[in-house]
Amino acid sequence: MRASWRTLKASALALVGILAVPAGVAVPAPAEDAAAQEVRCAWPGVVRPSRLNIAFPETNATYWMMPYRVGEGERLVVDGTYPSARFTSLTVYDAKGSPIDSLADYEIAPSRGSKNPFAVPDAGTNPDQHRYRVTVQPGAAVGAGDNTLAATKDSAASGLGWLVLRIYVPAEASDPTGGVPLPALSRQREGSNPSAIPTCSRAGAAQGPDGPVAEELRELVKDNAPPGGFEGCGESTVEAPGFAIPNKVGGLFPNPYNKYLCSPLAHESGRIAVIRGQAPTFPNTGEGQSVLDKTQLRYWSICQNQWQLPYPASSCAADFQTALDKDRRYTYVVSTKQDRPANATEDNGVTWIDWGPTNVNSVLLFRNMLPARDFAHAVQDVPSGQDPATVMDAYYPTVTYCTKTAFAEGGPDACPAS
Repeated sequence: MRASWRTLKASALALVGILAVPAGVAVPAPAEDAAAQEVRCAWPGVVRPSRLNIAFPETNATYWMMPYRVGEGERLVVDGTYPSARFTSLTVYDAKGSPIDSLADYEIAPSRGSKNPFAVPDAGTNPDQHRYRVTVQPGAAVGAGDNTLAATKDSAASGLGWLVLRIYVPAEASDPTGGVPLPALSRQREGSNPSAIPTCSRAGAAQGPDGPVAEELRELVKDNAPPGGFEGCGESTVEAPGFAIPNKVGGLFPNPYNKYLCSPLAHESGRIAVIRGQAPTFPNTGEGQSVLDKTQLRYWSICQNQWQLPYPASSCAADFQTALDKDRRYTYVVSTKQDRPANATEDNGVTWIDWGPTNVNSVLLFRNMLPARDFAHAVQDVPSGQDPATVMDAYYPTVTYCTKTAFAEGGPDACPAS
């Protein structure tokens, strides 16, 4: 029986911010300028901390980006295979990075003769029987279903935008695509055969971290972030940290299936940050569990990020990487290697997170993905303007500063939250 996940079509933070199609990237184009805009390859933009570290990426996920331009009567066809992973999705954004339409893994209907392993328990393990086809087309209504994604807002007959493929926690960490090829893309005009778009080589310059697309993305994040960039975490400050719903963020693509809390931090020598809370249950796919198993969240994590453009991630700890005590409570210590207390180890029930650069302020992000319908303490349940602690109860993470010495001598109980 499939898990009962709540689909959420809004969020505060996410992937990367680009407000125009990169000038050096050719995209699917209307017939009248197809020659000038001939497509070189599909999925030319790849975002992950070890490759292109911009805009608060999750270290356990990879984001592939495809710019497109579709005219009246055209569509972009996506022929894919469900990956072996914790989560995947296809999301369409307009040229300004605003979400238009999205399909999470369990919402994508399989092709004839295939089954969706994110939706049914008897899907088997043969990738050849895990196929799907999704079309991205203008003029379609948002949320129309039938594996159709609206390419334009307000059902406009033509336009440009971005298609983003996300994959979280692949079965093999060394294979970010989840053991399957990237979806094949083709452009199709009404009444004609599809025109295939060759997939970029992973080792090619077009996809590389030093390639033209990567450089364009960095510049676009830098140029299009609002004055002051990421605007903060409620009323929390670096001297009085506390988790809150993020303030308005511009120039970043929102992930429709995540919601976040954030807390600012400032480094001082000998000082650490301690985060504690109740851990939601999750499907530990690395240990053989299925995403169809009944759990409270599909995924959660906490990440330490630099509070400066282009907002790189320093270190993350996901649910499956987090030490828990007998009551399923977690304790994180965020510090430099030099300030790490000797007892901040997994054997002592503590998960250590590297502070990263100390010459800039940082921001912690606590992610919640796809809460189950009967779980009422997720970030997604916090009404606008309400203190998240009153809704999340024990699942609300607390954060406090502490000295390395105090933690080393008394453990986390020596560092009570204020």
